Amino acid sequence: MMGHFLEFDPAASANPCSPYAVLPAPYERSVSYMRGTARAPAAILDASVQTELYDEELGVTPQLAVQTLPEVDCVTGSDADALERIHSAALPVMRAGRFVLSLGGEHTVTVPLVRAATKAFGPVSVLQLDAHADLRNTYEGREYSHACAMRRLVDDGLRVVHVGIRSVCEEEARLIAERRLPVIWARRIVSEPAEKWIATALEALGPKVYVTMDIDGLDPAIVPGTGTPEPGGLGWYPLLQLLRTVFAEREVVGADIVEVVPVPGMVVSEFVAARLAVKMLTYHRRRDI
Repeated sequence: MMGHFLEFDPAASANPCSPYAVLPAPYERSVSYMRGTARAPAAILDASVQTELYDEELGVTPQLAVQTLPEVDCVTGSDADALERIHSAALPVMRAGRFVLSLGGEHTVTVPLVRAATKAFGPVSVLQLDAHADLRNTYEGREYSHACAMRRLVDDGLRVVHVGIRSVCEEEARLIAERRLPVIWARRIVSEPAEKWIATALEALGPKVYVTMDIDGLDPAIVPGTGTPEPGGLGWYPLLQLLRTVFAEREVVGADIVEVVPVPGMVVSEFVAARLAVKMLTYHRRRDI
C-alpha cells in the first residue's frame, strides 16, 4: 500500500511528534537554459504519493511525521522580495528545532535557506551535490542567480564542500584554486573507492551541515529532467552511501532539492527527487543506525 509522506497538517508546527517540514519554493527567475523548475515542487509532491515508506536498505518504516508547508509566493514582487519570503517562511520553523526540507525551484533558493539555518542553528557548513560549482560572482548581470548561489555562501564565510562537480568556468576554477575550496570532482568519484572520497568530503565538513542537492549532480541517465544536464554524474547508490554517512556522522540541520524540470509525459525525474527526499528524511530519522 502506497503512502503520501508529505501530508499537510496545520497543527504539526505545534506537535513535537512532527519534527519534519517540507517547504515548496517554486522560485524561477534566473534560469538560463531549460525552464520549468517552478513546476517542480508540485510535481515532486504528486510523485511522493507513489513513494514506498518502507526503506529496504535499512529494513525499517521510519514513521515519519511531516508537515507540508504552504507554497512560498515566488512570483510577485522583486527577486529580493521573493527570496526574503523564502527566508521568512523557513526561519521560524528552523528556530523551532524542526528539520526543513525545501523543494525548489532553481538553486538560488539555497541562499536564503542557508542564511535562515545559520540564524537558527549557528554556523553550518554546506554540502553541495551538483554538476556545477555555482561560484560565479555574477551571471547575466545578477548576483543572485542559480550560477552564483554557492559564491554568495562562500562570501558569507561559510564552508562549502562541493561534490560531483564536472563543469566550471575559468573564473570559478581560479577561485577554487585561490581559496583552496574543497571540491570532490566527478572524475575522482568514478576512479577511486567510494569510502575514500566520502571520507575526504566528510572531513571537510563541520559538525553542523546543510545539504543542498542540485538534481543535475546525478547522472542525466538517472534524472533527465533538469535545466542544464551534464554527463558523467553521480550514480544513485554512491549518492546514498555519501548521504547515509553524512547524516550518521554529522548533525544535518536542513536540506533542499533543486533544479528539477518536469518533462511532459515522463515522471522519472520528479519521482527520483521524491524518492531522494524520503531517503534524506529517513537517514535523519535513523541517523543512529
